[in-house]
Amino acid sequence: MAYQNTMHIYEAIESLSEQMLVAAQKEDWDKLVELESSCAQYVQQLKYYQNVLPLSKDLQEQKKSSIQRILANDSQIRDLVSPQMASLSALISSTQNGKKLSSKYNE
Repeated sequence: MAYQNTMHIYEAIESLSEQMLVAAQKEDWDKLVELESSCAQYVQQLKYYQNVLPLSKDLQEQKKSSIQRILANDSQIRDLVSPQMASLSALISSTQNGKKLSSKYNE
């Protein structure tokens, strides 16, 4: 049934978010990107099943709990990724500035 598919998808996203958190903790950025891609595929599926059938009260509670855990994992992942993104941004900016300087001196 559609509601079972919906809950299966939420559980899969939750599991992937846990794996993503572990990858971020290990600074395994390639694995994190791979898992994020898989997660996006489930989110696309969820858009289809989301409104097919209303969930029972119990399943709504399970869904709510699952979303809360996904959001908690996401928050921790962002905390781990943000410093890495800032370093990467600074490196890119430095490289671009170096190219501009080099270009000016070669004129």
